Amino acid sequence: MLSPSSRLREYEVWGRIGGGGMSDVYLARHVDLCAPVVVKTLKLSVDSDATERVQRLRTEAIITSRIRSPRVVRPLDVGITDEGTPYLVQDYVDGLDLAEFDAARRKALGVGLPLWYVCEVIAEIASGLAAAHRTGVLHRDLKPSNLFVSPEEGVQLGDFGVAVARGSAEGTPLELAGTLEYMAPETLRTGVFHRRTDVYGLGATAFQLRYGRPPYTTMRDVLDASVSPAFPKPESPEEAFFQQAVAHMLDQEPERRWSDMGRVRRTFRQLADLLRPPLHATREGDAIHVMGVHVTARVGDLAKATTEGAVCSANSEFLMDVGVGASLVKAGGQGIEDEARAGGARPLGACISTSAGALPFRRVLHAVAAWSEVSCVARAAQRALLMAETEGLRSLSIPAIGTGAARVSLESSAASLAASLELHLHLGGSRFTHLDFVLFDEDKRRTFAEVLESVFLGSRDAADVGLVDSGAMNDESSTVVRK
Repeated sequence: MLSPSSRLREYEVWGRIGGGGMSDVYLARHVDLCAPVVVKTLKLSVDSDATERVQRLRTEAIITSRIRSPRVVRPLDVGITDEGTPYLVQDYVDGLDLAEFDAARRKALGVGLPLWYVCEVIAEIASGLAAAHRTGVLHRDLKPSNLFVSPEEGVQLGDFGVAVARGSAEGTPLELAGTLEYMAPETLRTGVFHRRTDVYGLGATAFQLRYGRPPYTTMRDVLDASVSPAFPKPESPEEAFFQQAVAHMLDQEPERRWSDMGRVRRTFRQLADLLRPPLHATREGDAIHVMGVHVTARVGDLAKATTEGAVCSANSEFLMDVGVGASLVKAGGQGIEDEARAGGARPLGACISTSAGALPFRRVLHAVAAWSEVSCVARAAQRALLMAETEGLRSLSIPAIGTGAARVSLESSAASLAASLELHLHLGGSRFTHLDFVLFDEDKRRTFAEVLESVFLGSRDAADVGLVDSGAMNDESSTVVRK
């Protein structure tokens, strides 16, 4: 295992942020560039084929590096530590995986993802898969937990751990890999993978994201040609079209599925563009009204805010001895910090809820958002907003998080917070009425206000078809048509 604050070549390790039975996942940063990265290390036990697993990790890095797409998580480095542990370095995506994101929304709001957003996700991931297929790579393990939603950068596809190079693998039986609920029937029968098995996996992912369950739950159902996915009754023509497209991707016969991810991308992009609602935002004095929510940036003391909840910019140990934390403890009592620390250290991006002591709130949400110029603000903000909804908090006060000892710039914090809020409100279902960004002084308030205005009131729907060419206007043989 990599220890916190250790060095791995040019990377400084913060600590473990995830993993499972086969690997550990750490957050780190490039020492000179301060760029955040994820380091995945393999667990090598005495009863495992170490050589094969090391080669698989190298293969993952090599084949993923071929793919040129902003929708695919980029590998940066691969190697073996001095202790003999294989590792893979990748870009860090500041956001939640869609399995967690969808489950948290269902718990907090009682609703799943809107149809327009499911279609947008599938279109974006299909774009990444099209790039992978063009370079001869099959993913083989498509599912919501391998899709990552960054409020600022969109959706990205990760975890190519069982991917293969298509040139030597397509149509050839391989070792069974993937997750049952998302695996194509021909793969379960014969071990054969091809582009259409990725089409099936993406279709099963679309079904899961929309309806909160996979199309099939047992191998028997997947393999039974007489069993079809149990779609609910469509509530609109668009839903019916969505179901038709997904059913086409889930066809038992691979020859009847789309063979080209470009077709998948175009179909779901058209539907997403048709269904996406406008983000209604207007200015009223110093406030912005977004989807019925009153959003402000003001100068003040967070400990004196009058909202139902407040966010505290926390460190992983939940020590509240400086900055906003110290202010909250001074006004609300030591019990707030004691309760926060009772659960031990948490990874970057985590958020926990505690009581508010003598503060005028119902709850305090402690967001672990940054470390040494590495921002996890968006991930922490997504969790804080959903946790506030789960707690039934209709109003929330939020400071600039990650800008103290962690040294994230004010503009970066503001942009990540605003983008997270925009996505949260645009998806609908929120019960918020007021969200106040509480800043220390007027300069900071002005910066936040400018970012909020840029995100929520920027020109979104203006169509620029180009300036009229003056030469063409003077050419009698040319005709300029304006609509």
